[in-house]
Amino acid sequence: MLSNMSKETEAKLYAEGVATFALTFIGAGAIWVSGGDLLTVAVAHGIILSVMVSATMNISGAHINPAVTIGFMATNRIDSKLGIQYILAQLGGAILAGFVLYSIGADVIAGTPAPGDTIIDVSTQQAILIEAILTFLLMTVIMGTAVDDRAPAGIAGFGIGLVVMADILMGGPLTGAAMNPARWAGVWVWGDMGMDTANNIDLIIYTVGPIMGALLGVLLWDKMTPGEESSE
Repeated sequence: MLSNMSKETEAKLYAEGVATFALTFIGAGAIWVSGGDLLTVAVAHGIILSVMVSATMNISGAHINPAVTIGFMATNRIDSKLGIQYILAQLGGAILAGFVLYSIGADVIAGTPAPGDTIIDVSTQQAILIEAILTFLLMTVIMGTAVDDRAPAGIAGFGIGLVVMADILMGGPLTGAAMNPARWAGVWVWGDMGMDTANNIDLIIYTVGPIMGALLGVLLWDKMTPGEESSE
């Protein structure tokens, strides 16, 4: 497939794959080595996403999340063909990271976001709503720091990393605060994928919730900034 692509497209897909690999490897790995300590997990996700956004922003736009790419596809900020390629690259990077963690003996099930009951018993509907709101906040920050031309140069990685940290600090005990279908799926496939009904429900939570939140975030942003030109 890559042999038929331009060098520019190849670079974008490699950037998306590498960045999503890093997010999954460090994020899920931090859960494993810290025993799930909330602050450690939040900081690890926030830092790695911050630096990978900064590193890949000028190559691919640093989506690093299928939900973000779908939001950009829906508003014509990226064409559908390239958007699908982005999503495949993101999933590939995340699944490879999950495989590496699995190979070194990591508890990939513990590293897979799942509805929790440490504070309240979260229902499927509540989990979808939480994931949607967390991703909405993430998408709003992406639009304001990475997409809007009025944003100060170089602030995107910092802002996006911080909102992910904040989202995990609040939503981590409730849903795992994935906000990202690839981050969830990358470790899910190496655990007990599809072995019971709960896992099938989780598939719905961590795809529908983030995609709804990303779409709401980008559409409301466009309502707040009428006349802004769409660009990848």
